[in-house]
Amino acid sequence: MPMTRKKKEDRVEELAKQLDGKGVVILSDFTGMDVEIATEIRKRFRESAVTYRVVKNTLASRAAERVGLEELMDGMDGPNAFAMTEDDPVSPAKILVEFEKKHSTPKITKGWIDSRVMTAAEIRRIADLPTREVLLAQIAAGFQAPVAGLARLLHELTRKLVATLDEVAKSKGAETGA
Repeated sequence: MPMTRKKKEDRVEELAKQLDGKGVVILSDFTGMDVEIATEIRKRFRESAVTYRVVKNTLASRAAERVGLEELMDGMDGPNAFAMTEDDPVSPAKILVEFEKKHSTPKITKGWIDSRVMTAAEIRRIADLPTREVLLAQIAAGFQAPVAGLARLLHELTRKLVATLDEVAKSKGAETGA
């Protein structure tokens, strides 16, 4: 049953709201995806707080135009799905690349990251990066390492000072006791 004009307008408005404010939008062609793979990929996206939507290209183009992403939809044809998230491009890219390697579908076509259209190859390179949480942990460890080294150095100096003072006290005691 074809969609009514009102339903189409509602879908466009809903997608426009979802696209607006998303810093990361990755498009993928899901040709050949069976129900089992679709269910699995949706589950993985949900776990990573990524919105995954399949929308007709005409409706998607209208929604993208409303929020200033018309550049993203240039040249799109065939069945496409949107993976959208606020600010972490690594998680959806990793999931899509993993499924692309494992099942050969969905195929990454392009994306919108930090107000810029990205090619599929660029998105695959992003998938090789550590996740945001891992990067933050590495930065924290980088800050912690010099502080920990300073603490060890101060501890060692204090230990040597106490040992030296102890030796001096023993030698003074030996001199006075002799």
